[in-house]
Amino acid sequence: QQQSSLYAVTDPITLLGEDYVAELEAAGAAFDYNTLKPQTTNYLSTKKSTSSSRVQFHGITTTSSKTKRKPTNIAVTSRPRRISTMPGYASQTKNQQSVDRQVKRVEDTTGRDFSALRTTKAIQNRKSKNGEAMYQKSASVPDSLVQFARELHREERITPSQELELGRRTQEAIRLQSLYDQLETSLAREPTDHEWCAAAGKINMEAIRRAIEDGMEAKNKLVTSNLRMVQGVVNVYIRNGMGGQYNAGDMMQEGIMALIRAAEKFEPQRGFRFSTYAMYWIRSAVKRSQTYQSRVITVPQRLHANHKKVKLSQRQLQQALGRPPTNKELADAAGMSTLQLERCFKAMEQKCYSLDQQLTNRNRPGMDKSQDSLYDIVEAKTDDGDVTTISRVFLREDLIESLYRSLDRESAHIIMLRYGLVEPHILPRGYEGPLTIAQVSQLVSMKPDKVRRRIMKSLKELKFSIGNEWKDFERAVE
Repeated sequence: QQQSSLYAVTDPITLLGEDYVAELEAAGAAFDYNTLKPQTTNYLSTKKSTSSSRVQFHGITTTSSKTKRKPTNIAVTSRPRRISTMPGYASQTKNQQSVDRQVKRVEDTTGRDFSALRTTKAIQNRKSKNGEAMYQKSASVPDSLVQFARELHREERITPSQELELGRRTQEAIRLQSLYDQLETSLAREPTDHEWCAAAGKINMEAIRRAIEDGMEAKNKLVTSNLRMVQGVVNVYIRNGMGGQYNAGDMMQEGIMALIRAAEKFEPQRGFRFSTYAMYWIRSAVKRSQTYQSRVITVPQRLHANHKKVKLSQRQLQQALGRPPTNKELADAAGMSTLQLERCFKAMEQKCYSLDQQLTNRNRPGMDKSQDSLYDIVEAKTDDGDVTTISRVFLREDLIESLYRSLDRESAHIIMLRYGLVEPHILPRGYEGPLTIAQVSQLVSMKPDKVRRRIMKSLKELKFSIGNEWKDFERAVE
């Protein structure tokens, strides 16, 4: 049965709980927190080792098909086995061994028995509480993921023999469906029940239907019993301080979809455990989700990989040459063309700005920020046509109604003439659009200075009553 650690043990408090550690320290235990450093997680351990120091992986045999090794009586050394986040590795970390030694020393000194706190149930309860506390502290974990984490741990794990049986049943259902698709392609029509049964080697359609349903149930069981693997991978990102701009729930969802895909493609006859095969699907899917969430503008994952490779080559060339490398040198070192290099830099240098961001005059840094925003100066590159026209008509009608509500009738007429709110067919011949102060004075039979003072007075009144409506109107008509 696979053993996947849900929450990594990094210190005595995480392993035993604050109350337990406090009780042990009060009894005389001395934990050296400087030596109990968190273990660095290593997903892909590719270091080759000899037979005497080989990491024991439960569920996979290392014997070849040509020669089989006979069991030998070799003394097992006391050196701890390597630890990895890959499910299937079963070994104690140095932290856990150190804590066990401290607990044993306290038991020998005080004569008290702490075995009840080291039972499997007690350890699982502490891990569960610590995990929920980690979820509560992380800004990237939604409440739905906390509830989902509780539910997935109610699913029972499966043994290696059950895993093989579920994999065979799943592959049988997929084989039958693939066989139907192949017949449909080769015959250029939907195959009959007799043709499908003959090709599948089944007696009748009832046998095919049962095999497919049984395979789907086996796939679902294979997925639900291994959901802890997905959570374990997502917990690595949460534990490393994933920020609030990420959504751990989305990463969990992508990992589950990858787990489903791995269950469909798993071939148990190859001799590997399902956790070994599915973990690579899960890691790649979760990493891809984290990469997509890291930017507002989505950049393909291959560009992220190329950018990392280019940055590494750039640092190496700069150390070797003693100067910044040219694009040609950098492209040759990274194994790409100059055009691909420029496209990579251009894609990764994209930035996003808010249209509501207030503008600042860099030439006058001591001045306060102006009231203008990017929305005020950015012109629309497309015109919505009828939608824009109708919105302007409604905005104009609302503005005229607000003018008559806030000003007297004569002042409202002057403002409408000055800013072109009057219908063109109402104005005399030769007058159209926004009128000058001289034209307005001729129509209302007032001196230009008096018209100017009336307009200034009216605008001050409108600034406090309908200032926002007036600003929106000026923005719409520009």
